[in-house]
Amino acid sequence: MTEEVGKVVHFEETPNFRKVTVKLTVGKQVFPGELLRVEIGKDRWLIVRVTDAREINPYEKPEQAHVRELLNLDDSLSHREDLPRKFTLAIAEVLEEIEKSNGSLSVFEPHTLARVGSGVFRIDEDFLSSVLGISKEEKNIFIGTTADPSKTKVFLDPERILPRHILIVGSTGTGKSYFRGVLMEELARIGIPQINIDIHGEYNKATEELGGTVVIPGRDITIRLSSLGEGELLNLMPKLTELQQDVLRTAFLSLKRKRSEFGVDELLKEIEEVGSKITDPRTRTKDLVKMRTESLKDVKIIGEGTDWRELIRKNKIINIDCRMNSQWEIQAIAGAIARELITLRQKEEIPPLIFSVDEAHMFIPSSGDSPASQVIRELIRMGRHIGIGLILITQNPMDIDKRTIKLTNTRFIFALEQDQLEHLKGVFSDTPKEIIANLPKLETGTCLMTGSRESIRHAVLVKIRKRRTTHGGETPSMVVE
Repeated sequence: MTEEVGKVVHFEETPNFRKVTVKLTVGKQVFPGELLRVEIGKDRWLIVRVTDAREINPYEKPEQAHVRELLNLDDSLSHREDLPRKFTLAIAEVLEEIEKSNGSLSVFEPHTLARVGSGVFRIDEDFLSSVLGISKEEKNIFIGTTADPSKTKVFLDPERILPRHILIVGSTGTGKSYFRGVLMEELARIGIPQINIDIHGEYNKATEELGGTVVIPGRDITIRLSSLGEGELLNLMPKLTELQQDVLRTAFLSLKRKRSEFGVDELLKEIEEVGSKITDPRTRTKDLVKMRTESLKDVKIIGEGTDWRELIRKNKIINIDCRMNSQWEIQAIAGAIARELITLRQKEEIPPLIFSVDEAHMFIPSSGDSPASQVIRELIRMGRHIGIGLILITQNPMDIDKRTIKLTNTRFIFALEQDQLEHLKGVFSDTPKEIIANLPKLETGTCLMTGSRESIRHAVLVKIRKRRTTHGGETPSMVVE
């Protein structure tokens, strides 16, 4: 039996089918978002979530405190915990009803009214697992504990969580990259391959410590020209006129229809053929496009491509360090790799895996599209069916397309400013408004975990566990000793 924290009492309109009020036992404390269980019968309980609490202390009414102050009376007595008219009430919303039968727990919609005087207890791992719809197994992902006195361990079922994609958001320094490192450790432990687009090189040390490999675009890996989208290609070749862009685009798309793989030389030949048909031979448009296209041979990230089959076979973690790449190059790298992974998974030539994208607002902006937007959205739409899970990480959710945010079925929300939280409306699941209002003040390393009914049944505050690998995302000291 877990710790008893209080009893159900009648207060205002409670208890009812939606809320209960708990008179806390002297010395006991509860926290916003904490899950508790209320006895409603033999082997039957209601699961409730704390939304607020208040201290009832008639000894500290304003007029009484004022009189003591004027008369210079000792006010220490009013702070004692054993005063007969002083107590604490916790307000909790009813979430689920649980029944224990033959050693297992069954969860269903609440239909039993909590009775006044019923005992209220902290929740344990078995109950938490049942409420969230997951179980504690070796294959499950251990991310931390509930952010309340019970410190109940939180496990996630990879079969439910990963295929439906993950969103990690939080202001700088709140713990989102630290948490991504925890996920990296857990995915490595259970043997799920992962490929990370690492904008800042934050996961290099952790990757090496876990036996993975760090690759640098242009040195260790390249992308095939044929794997680019037309927008990514045009962004690698700025300052083309509108007519020159039309020639290049037409040649590129024409070649894509003809061949699944090609390089710069093949594109030059296609420009010659297409340009001769759609440009005035008296101009140098075709030749200028060819000359500019020739410069792609000097772009280090463009090459013969990477054998992802072999690279994934040898390494369960592949961290792509993009610190030295421009924004347009990173767009091209992410888009091309995503397309190749989709094709390989459709052919079942690589195992199911996780594709992780840092600074996700660069790829799926809220206004307009980036060159990689289409393939990232395609990955979100079809990833569950082909076995590619997506992890999106950002400090600016208001800069991400809202449709994409809502398509991620599991979200980890660290401390964010109010304007950023406004953009996340619709993904808080059943989080009480009192907890949402407190999100800007969440301590570092604590997050709100929410999801759809298929992934996380109820929102819960989680304290992320300590990492075993090196955290590379710490802010360097500005003071040199």
